[in-house]
Amino acid sequence: MIINITNRHDKVSPSVREKIESWLEQSQERYDNISTVQVTLDKTDRLEEVEATLHTAGREINAKASDENLFVALDALAQKIDRQLAKLHDKQVHKKGTPKHTTLIGEEAINDDDIDDEEEVYQA
Repeated sequence: MIINITNRHDKVSPSVREKIESWLEQSQERYDNISTVQVTLDKTDRLEEVEATLHTAGREINAKASDENLFVALDALAQKIDRQLAKLHDKQVHKKGTPKHTTLIGEEAINDDDIDDEEEVYQA
């Protein structure tokens, strides 16, 4: 996985870099389909804005979060990205959907002879 972290107005501190990399490593362990990541940090008047773009198997995931505290914004971004990765993972795992014919344990197949007997019981 290739990680690119940029800050528009300042250098990226080691603690911020470590937090981002640890979160991305955990996401990679869970979903195992992230190839490249671009994280951009930006500071406006009072807000810290964080934007991330993840390139996964056939998809591109984008998310943006902002808050007064940079670490709170990073946590919000991580939750948004993880939600999108979970949704993508579910779509890939359950590609064919649910089975059409399901039988419960203990149910027996009903043949045509049994249907006639049941109609007589209900009519009586």
